[in-house]
Amino acid sequence: MSRSSYSKTAPLADAIAVMVVVGATSATPAGGGLDLAHQLATPLTYALVWSGVARHIGVYRAIPRHSLMLALRRTFDAWIATWGLGGIIALSTVAPAESAVWTMLLFGLVTLITLRCLGAVAPWWNDDLRLRTIVIGSAASARSVDYTRYESGLHVVGAVPFPNETAAPNAPVPDLGALNDLPRILQEEKVDVAIVTPSDVAVTGEVRAAFRACTDAGVTVHYFPTLFDFGDENLRITWSASHGDLDVMKVTAPQRALAMAAKRAIDLAGAGLGIACLLPVLIGVALAVKVTSAGPVLYSQTRVGAGGRHFSCLKFRTMRIGAHRQQELLRSANQQDGPAFKMAGDPRLTPIGSFLRKYSIDELPQLLNVLLGDMSLVGPRPPIPSEVEHYRWWQRRRVSVKPGLTCLWQVWGRNRVSFKRWVEMDLYYIDNWSLWMDLKLIAHTMRVVLQGTGI
Repeated sequence: MSRSSYSKTAPLADAIAVMVVVGATSATPAGGGLDLAHQLATPLTYALVWSGVARHIGVYRAIPRHSLMLALRRTFDAWIATWGLGGIIALSTVAPAESAVWTMLLFGLVTLITLRCLGAVAPWWNDDLRLRTIVIGSAASARSVDYTRYESGLHVVGAVPFPNETAAPNAPVPDLGALNDLPRILQEEKVDVAIVTPSDVAVTGEVRAAFRACTDAGVTVHYFPTLFDFGDENLRITWSASHGDLDVMKVTAPQRALAMAAKRAIDLAGAGLGIACLLPVLIGVALAVKVTSAGPVLYSQTRVGAGGRHFSCLKFRTMRIGAHRQQELLRSANQQDGPAFKMAGDPRLTPIGSFLRKYSIDELPQLLNVLLGDMSLVGPRPPIPSEVEHYRWWQRRRVSVKPGLTCLWQVWGRNRVSFKRWVEMDLYYIDNWSLWMDLKLIAHTMRVVLQGTGI
């Protein structure tokens, strides 16, 4: 098979497996009466939902042969989301067969895990979609880079030391040549990412030359300066640059795998349960939005997620069509300082828009974003890209984690605090996060929502 066989054939194998599992755990209602098309409707629905969710979560970007645990984790997330979304869609749009839902959940998970394990042992079922990376320099801060983990998305092909430096520590990779040869090396090695880690013996002019060569070649640069070499293995500080843009600062700490898995489990369970319990409310609000104003029921807006990745954030539409074009005209009435926009009595609201916002009902569709993995139940609220463009360097850490439905600002700040204080509260959450904090914020959010303090 070709080198890209996994990403091409695994989606088809998974879709067939999902259809077989759903079909095997379903039965036609007593007395029959369903033709072949109706009998296939439910399995096809689950297969289509799986295909969309799996690609969105990145199941096929995690190659089992390189990182089985990552592939299994994403498969688990995608199947749980498919199980919930597929069931809702099947119940509301087709005449479904009677399914043993828990049996379907178990056998589907076992089947998909088996396929991932087969992908891990089959030598021909393999892709390598990692970014080709080189290390420039040999500072001690290079320890922040794990060159062996497939999850990092990096395939380190070699190193280029600065003059008078020795080989980079913890980097069992070949020396690709001298700094003067960097333009040629970048081209020949087809480099996507350069990790610049100059030691104390590197000259400033040499570092600038490395940046210039990388940006001229269109190579993304990650800079690990010795200035922040604190010796604390738990702290990772980098600047990220692409095509000469040097204004993004990241400060991260290694994720606690078990705690983060528990957080994701809470997200899946909470979002799934929330959709199931609030389904009559969701349907009622959708009808009310449709009846009271022209336009779609849902409003999809591009927001900035973890690591600066953009995603489509869902809300019930609360404004009239074309409202975004009037925002600058209303900027003088903005009640929120900084790049965010908040305005009481916004004239662009639909007849029920202010009510939906007051009790945060408009944000309920974001439970789907939680199931898809774009958001968490708790985390900084997702900003729009134009707001992020105006962030100061220290405020950009706000988008270093997955955004959430609720956060400290939603519970104890709302519309009464400045944007600076808002960001400080988000950074406090990021630096002091715990599962217990999440559970407390979820409980307090229910109290605040009932008070109707939204605008």
